[in-house]
Amino acid sequence: MLNIMQGSPLLPAHWAEVVQKIRRGDEAGVQELYAVLADGVRAGLARSVGIQAVDDRLHEIVVIVLEAIQDGRLRQPERLMGFVRTVARRRAVAHIRNAALQRRRFVAVKGIEPCAPLDENPETCAVRRQQLDRVRRALRNISARDREILERFYFRDQSSQQICVEMKLSGTQFRLYKSRALARCSDLAHPFRPPHKR
Repeated sequence: MLNIMQGSPLLPAHWAEVVQKIRRGDEAGVQELYAVLADGVRAGLARSVGIQAVDDRLHEIVVIVLEAIQDGRLRQPERLMGFVRTVARRRAVAHIRNAALQRRRFVAVKGIEPCAPLDENPETCAVRRQQLDRVRRALRNISARDREILERFYFRDQSSQQICVEMKLSGTQFRLYKSRALARCSDLAHPFRPPHKR
């Protein structure tokens, strides 16, 4: 069994209060939850999924937990940390399974290394252009701050520390804004998929 999260020293009543804050839209509740998850989940995820994938998996966990809280799917708020552990384990297992599948797909056959086709067919190029257009449209429709964070981090390869200093953000604010911006872009870029709940 994966040991994703260290036990939290806080009492169940405290977590029920944090859940109520989040349901009321209190940003302090979200920040407290994120800080605890970033400290408590990060080390376990690093052991399970590797250091390169930790931030992405951590953001997935935060988004899933926040959506469950806001949608009312977390029926026992005092058991929040148990729910977080379950979500974290499932995301780690999904990551490991996907990585194993990817390795199997790219295993060389009889010593021949796989390579990309020299040219792609017109249909593939058209699909790629459509996807790029959807991403551009999505980026145009999010706030300037969120767009700047995504562009700096993903397109300019700036570190989170550099972005935080230059945009005057805390580490928690950066991670929250980035994960929300990614969720919003995903909703806008995939119009046929049900949107993320706020």
